[in-house]
Amino acid sequence: MGALGAWLTQAAPVLRGSRAGVVTERGRFSWPSLLARAEELVAELPDAPHGWVVPSDGGERSIVGLLALGLLDPAPRWVLGDPARWGAAGHAPVGDGALLAAGPQAAPPPGVDGPTYATASSGTTGRPKLLFGRPHAVASAVELYVDGLPEYASAEVFATCSAIDFAAAFYMVVAPAMMLGRDLVLFRPSGWETAIPELAGRPGVCLAPPALTVLGARTAAGQRAFSHTCFVPAGGGLTPERAERISTGFPGSGFLTMLGSTETGLVTVDRAVHDDGYVGAPLPGKPVWLEDIGPDGVGTLWTRGPDTRFAVTGGRLTTRPDGAVTTGDLAHPADGGFVLDGRKDDLVKVDGVSVYPRQITAAVRALPGVTDASVAVDRSRTGDRLTVIAVGDVTEARVRDACRRLPAPVTPHQVVCRPADEAAYDARGKVLR
Repeated sequence: MGALGAWLTQAAPVLRGSRAGVVTERGRFSWPSLLARAEELVAELPDAPHGWVVPSDGGERSIVGLLALGLLDPAPRWVLGDPARWGAAGHAPVGDGALLAAGPQAAPPPGVDGPTYATASSGTTGRPKLLFGRPHAVASAVELYVDGLPEYASAEVFATCSAIDFAAAFYMVVAPAMMLGRDLVLFRPSGWETAIPELAGRPGVCLAPPALTVLGARTAAGQRAFSHTCFVPAGGGLTPERAERISTGFPGSGFLTMLGSTETGLVTVDRAVHDDGYVGAPLPGKPVWLEDIGPDGVGTLWTRGPDTRFAVTGGRLTTRPDGAVTTGDLAHPADGGFVLDGRKDDLVKVDGVSVYPRQITAAVRALPGVTDASVAVDRSRTGDRLTVIAVGDVTEARVRDACRRLPAPVTPHQVVCRPADEAAYDARGKVLR
């Protein structure tokens, strides 16, 4: 079959013999039954010149669509995302909604040949993008995680409340469960009652935004033991205070704090919770290094590996012919790992003052009562304008005061305060802007 054949070949026998399955609020669906549905779907698929779109609605039908695309030979192009945005107009879904023909807007950039897949960006800038990888690299990425993380090798269950087109959810939860034939739990941000019984007392990995995991801890309320559960914070923002609240509701649980992005995949990992910018040591088996190091020891983080991306729509991806990729993260080495110092393209000027948005979110998150924060930058005018979004029990005056107390004080154009509940987040677990 070579590089163009079915990319799910090695996982299909594992799934066929697995006793695990996909768990949603609709119930449990065994891997053998889902695989059988995917095989039926493959037999009836029409031609799709631009490939296929897999809905990211978090239901078992989306997993049937993924399995079907993994069984197709030759392997097709596909996108994991919103069919209304990336699908072909006028085409009806197939396989009970498992797949939709992709439109030309879902194609990779010119010059990209062969099978590709893409996950959608969150679109927080107002211009959602697709970031492309090779589907045949998915198995190698899962192997990298299993070899480098004992928690992944032993996990019986993988769970997430993030939309599955969120790159971290796909790579860190969906792909491992699918390739290894383990339980996959897909639940709504407010539906922790679906996940808690599956995680309790079993080795497992759960990816969720820290603020939503705190809400899950309230639901669990320390009634069961979670000594084998590792929580992976989606989107960052895990503070020692949040970790303590999570551990109270999920007694015995631990954390895998990771640095990664849609472009680079997983870069570093740590099992402690820090508030000083330390992001851990490189994932075993994945090269991570600094380039363009300045006199202060700060350089740009680069990496390569099977979970990196090589093409993007609507923008430019910093990649090299040798597969190396960077997002412009600035860091310096410490304790066998790295401390983040910002990002090259994050630097903004407000009233003539240079500031990194990460410094602002850190200051706001440190306020009593705040559970999360985000910064939006409007560059459409002569000067950059900042909107600070604070989630939790806090006032606009306190947020503005925190911004004034920064080493380089800033005055936000707008401050938005939202209650600490699931309504403050989008389907990918990011603070709504």
